[in-house]
Amino acid sequence: MRLSLPLTIALLASLSACHTPPPNTGQSGNRMDPTRDASSEADSRAPRSADLVNATDRMAVSIAQRLDVVNRQSPPRIVVGKVENHSRMQNQNYQVFLVRLRSLLQSSGSREGLEFIAERQRVEKYRDQEYGGKDPASTSAAYQSDADYMLNLEIFDLPSGQTNYYLFNYQLVQLRDAVGGPDKGAGRIVWEDSYEVKFQ
Repeated sequence: MRLSLPLTIALLASLSACHTPPPNTGQSGNRMDPTRDASSEADSRAPRSADLVNATDRMAVSIAQRLDVVNRQSPPRIVVGKVENHSRMQNQNYQVFLVRLRSLLQSSGSREGLEFIAERQRVEKYRDQEYGGKDPASTSAAYQSDADYMLNLEIFDLPSGQTNYYLFNYQLVQLRDAVGGPDKGAGRIVWEDSYEVKFQ
């Protein structure tokens, strides 16, 4: 019997809950639960690990429920883009908010309905590293990406006084006429959802 994707994600979440991490004491050197804040983060008004877990868990369920996108017979071929950070926190590397989402979707079994492809720059690096210029047919110059969609994340904030509001907006954008998945036309947003948080 094959479980539905939302049920699979819920099952994985319940299994992970059985392995409760040690209490979050907030003291240096101690292991902490990533879903809870440390005492040293009390005055921070920036997104942290709890938001990473909440946002990506929520987005994984959201996209899994879109049966027009998740398709085992014709899975959309997706490349993960680079985070567009429009917030004041320009020194933060928020790429982890896309990487964890991809990992969740791959490990939960949705790979049967979503197909992820490494970005061209990364593939070129690996191919050049392995083949160099010795085999022209196998170098990066010969590689052509077959991704039909790009998974993007835009981050905005709205500081006001001693508070700061953040919007994490996820989008799956069609790049060209799609071979797999829904074909709505290049540039169309075929799935979108957001995560919001406010700190004081």
